[in-house]
Amino acid sequence: MLNSVIIAALAFGALAASAQSIVPGFDAARAAVSQTGNIDLGRGNGDLRISQFDLFSVLRKPLIPIDGLYVVPLAEYQFTRLDCVGTPAAFPVHDADLHALALSTYVLSLRSDSPWIYGGWARAQLASDFQHVNGDDFTFDIAAGAGYRFNKRFALAVGGAVINLNGDATCYPGLNFDWIVSDQVRIGMYGPIFIAAYALNPDWLLTFRGEPGGGVWNVTDAAGQSRSIELASYRLGLFVSRRLTGDFWLTAGAGAAVCNRFDYTLPNGRRLFEQDAGSGLFGTIGVRLKAW
Repeated sequence: MLNSVIIAALAFGALAASAQSIVPGFDAARAAVSQTGNIDLGRGNGDLRISQFDLFSVLRKPLIPIDGLYVVPLAEYQFTRLDCVGTPAAFPVHDADLHALALSTYVLSLRSDSPWIYGGWARAQLASDFQHVNGDDFTFDIAAGAGYRFNKRFALAVGGAVINLNGDATCYPGLNFDWIVSDQVRIGMYGPIFIAAYALNPDWLLTFRGEPGGGVWNVTDAAGQSRSIELASYRLGLFVSRRLTGDFWLTAGAGAAVCNRFDYTLPNGRRLFEQDAGSGLFGTIGVRLKAW
């Protein structure tokens, strides 16, 4: 679920900086399935196919403990199925069912009399094959962001995240902008996520997106030792959304997963196996409830 970590953490500054409306693609709830296939693992290691089911929900509308301070709790579950086709016996991973459960919270300081917005984000996650759950299956992440609204249509922000505080910690800085070009067109860079959206009419939305994919899961090898599977990817695709009723939308998309990489590591990050992989095609379909 590394993609959702980076999306949440690095997009935070831009999310906060967009006071007039929520960042495109930020939903109150979402359920989706996706399939990525025929990723060449290189060096005669066969192909990788990835099937995923995502379930995400904001647990309630923002809490407002004091004026101008908003707290938003979220929950997410992701199931990932790895199918390794034609991999040799020595390859460290074969077919695997992986799970990720996460609880996170945004804290946002936003006042109508100031163009500045500040916020933070924290998350606890369990990512595992569930064969043997221990401390290596849990990760803790934090982020912070600050944004400035130049006007009602343009905002600029910076953000940063520290991922896996209790293990192989990694820092991700991010520069974000959110530009409402017109009533129909919106463009933004939210950390590693690029979005260009065009509203054909109130019920149809066309979006080009670039966003990170993959994840990190702790697994148990044949000897009963903790290991980590790390998948890195970047997805470029075209998405079409249709309003079903009210704030419920149906979204379908397809594109290419590029810059793929497969690593098999110790929990402390030391690489036991690493391999750049070829590109693959992906498709996804799901329903979402737009944020308030």
